[in-house]
Amino acid sequence: MKIAVIDTFVNPDAPELAGANLQVRGTTCVDPDSGEPRQIVSDDPAQAAHGTNVVSMLVGNGVAGDGGLGARGIAPEAEVWFYGVGDLDQAGSDQCKLQDPTVEEGGIDLAHDIRWDGAAVVNNPNGIGDPLSLAARAAIRDGADVVSISTLGGGPAAWDQVIFESLIAEVPVFVGVLNPDAGFALYGGPFAHNGAFPVNAIQEDGELLSDPETGATSSGEFNVALAAPGHDLLGVGGSDGWGPRLISGTSYATPLAAGAAALGMQKYPDASPFQVTQAMLRTTGSGGVHEIEWAQDQLGAGYLNVMEMLKADPSRFPDENPQWVTSLDDPRCVFDGKPGYIADNGQVMCGWSSGPFVEGYEKYRAAYVDGEPIVDLGEVQATPYTTQPLDEKPAQVAESAGVSPLMVALAVVGVLVLLGGIAVAIVLVVVSRKRKQATSVGGQS
Repeated sequence: MKIAVIDTFVNPDAPELAGANLQVRGTTCVDPDSGEPRQIVSDDPAQAAHGTNVVSMLVGNGVAGDGGLGARGIAPEAEVWFYGVGDLDQAGSDQCKLQDPTVEEGGIDLAHDIRWDGAAVVNNPNGIGDPLSLAARAAIRDGADVVSISTLGGGPAAWDQVIFESLIAEVPVFVGVLNPDAGFALYGGPFAHNGAFPVNAIQEDGELLSDPETGATSSGEFNVALAAPGHDLLGVGGSDGWGPRLISGTSYATPLAAGAAALGMQKYPDASPFQVTQAMLRTTGSGGVHEIEWAQDQLGAGYLNVMEMLKADPSRFPDENPQWVTSLDDPRCVFDGKPGYIADNGQVMCGWSSGPFVEGYEKYRAAYVDGEPIVDLGEVQATPYTTQPLDEKPAQVAESAGVSPLMVALAVVGVLVLLGGIAVAIVLVVVSRKRKQATSVGGQS
């Protein structure tokens, strides 16, 4: 099984990764001045501990450098494809020129092919986008079986495109939700996206990962898929050095869930990847097959139970992404007692997620480049979200100024003081799904 990890840096020479089938596929970020790809392989623990810990949760060999106990991965014989972006501080548009790291000669360059602008498919000759979502698209195009993302960043439309392509290729995308210390910082996708598999972290007592000082807990949106262990796991290093140590964060619960999915795909090769994820969400908790129970206090469908998942033949379950809401009549669209609906400005109002939705997906999959279909999945069908012909632009783009019922508007007034020039700015920060721009690492170490 091939598991793609989207992160910043990795240290392939960590002792716990000796013998692992780890392939560093490349970076999606090039220095615009020098033209050199950003470095993503590093033995500096301050840079590479996070990404290396994530990889070790998948394919760690269990032996530390001193011969003692080391990090052991959940799927040690899987192939791990590492797609990096390097220093997140340099991943902004002005410091990062996008690069498709694995494009083949004569193939489609994902950095310049097409993009979803929130309403339509448009050409992208200038390489508009962000390196994290581009890495996820490359992983899907390259044939990864599952994608694990423990970093946050990028605009919502870019992650919409990733979700569309994951649906087309049937590649589950697992992503960590916010850690307890995330505060009110602006954050990026795709953990709030319809169709993604957001993973929360739990402690040994089954409670959500929490900050011992503030009591704040890790949190996602209403569409959390499930929860997995994410506290005091044995990792390979921290910012202060390499070697065994305890690590905590949603960043490390995420690859455990992604690795579990890979185990299910390996055991049941005749089942589709989405049938395997159906089995994951239908065997949570104490075991046995059950109907999926959504939105259980930030636990999603409940605790990941790998052994029970592997007992259940996934071919008996629907061949569809269980996280992909396709109808306004879906109970998950209910918010504050009100069913899903389409607002006067054309915006879809659904309690599960602010997008993407079926109409956008149908438009994307029917897109053409130079007269040839990128994907051909048959005739485009009208959907419950359709309010106008599918070949017309919606009256209002999804990133409208309207506030979705999902958006919890947290108005925080901050003061920025630039010493030297004594410039003072009052900043009003509104945290909402459609205004996620900043980039941050999801896990703690």
